[in-house]
Amino acid sequence: MAVTTQKKPRKQNRRSSTSWQRRQQHLLDVRVRTRKAAARRTQQIFFLFSVLLVVGSSIAGVVFGAKRALNAWFFENPDYAVRNIDVATDGKLSRDAILKTAELTEGANIFQVNLLQLQERLRSLPQVEESRVQRVLPNKLVISIQERRPVAWVVASDGVPPTFENAFLVDRRGILLKPKGSAPEYAGLPVILGVETSSLVAGQALDKEEVKAALQLLRDVAEILQTRLQIQTIDVSKEYCLIVTDKQRSVVTFGTDDLVLQLKRLERLMNYCEKNSKELQTVNLLVQRNIPVTFVQSTALEPEAGPTPSPEQVKPSGEASHPPVKTSKNSRARKVSQPKKTPMAGKL
Repeated sequence: MAVTTQKKPRKQNRRSSTSWQRRQQHLLDVRVRTRKAAARRTQQIFFLFSVLLVVGSSIAGVVFGAKRALNAWFFENPDYAVRNIDVATDGKLSRDAILKTAELTEGANIFQVNLLQLQERLRSLPQVEESRVQRVLPNKLVISIQERRPVAWVVASDGVPPTFENAFLVDRRGILLKPKGSAPEYAGLPVILGVETSSLVAGQALDKEEVKAALQLLRDVAEILQTRLQIQTIDVSKEYCLIVTDKQRSVVTFGTDDLVLQLKRLERLMNYCEKNSKELQTVNLLVQRNIPVTFVQSTALEPEAGPTPSPEQVKPSGEASHPPVKTSKNSRARKVSQPKKTPMAGKL
């Protein structure tokens, strides 16, 4: 017997809420999630701020404590107050002038002295070339000063001999110095002529190329010729050349370039003069070949005649006397003039 089953119809899912209700529910869920997210962010920010506050307070405490400790042990410790200031200089600067420029007094804390700033103050003096300041614990400072060494005078063309009003001293680096008083200790220095001095100021560098060449020439002469060429003046007024006069009144013209090469040529010329007993008068080293040279030549000395005795001065001796000697009116002693220096031109 067949059994038949009847399928029941499936129930369809139906929404129990309307679209407006669902929209309101969605908005509520979004608001809740937003509030929770905002609360979490607030907690994170508060936690981070608390950590930073604790760390900052710790660092500030450490720094404050370290500062108090440093002040107590070093910066405010009377054991580190400056008691001795040693000043060493190789020139004429006085201790009082150095300490006044450095603005340094005894009693200051040795760790609070700015050594670099102190050295810069000392270098502001025109006479100071190098300065060095050292701490010697616990309470000593050592100041070492190297003063500038003048190597020449700088004057205008009409300023020979140099005086206090119209001249400056210059060191090997071209720094100008103003002499104090007549400065007799520098009277034997070479003189650089032809420089306009009205606008010059002590302590500034003289940047003119011809003056730099003159200073370089002085250094090269000291190394190559040493005392064989004793420079008295260097005329730089023409700018393209240096006209040198030495203490023997010889005149040597140099170019402003290749001074060492020119000095080598002059050295060979001096060797030639010494070998041939000649005295140099002028030479122009601007020319590289067939150098124009003049020499000084002395005339030979003639024998000097003695005076003729008068008849009254001739006394007879015990033997037969000679008859008196008659002298003519034109018999006189010949006077020989001093030897004159005459130039003899030549080329090497």
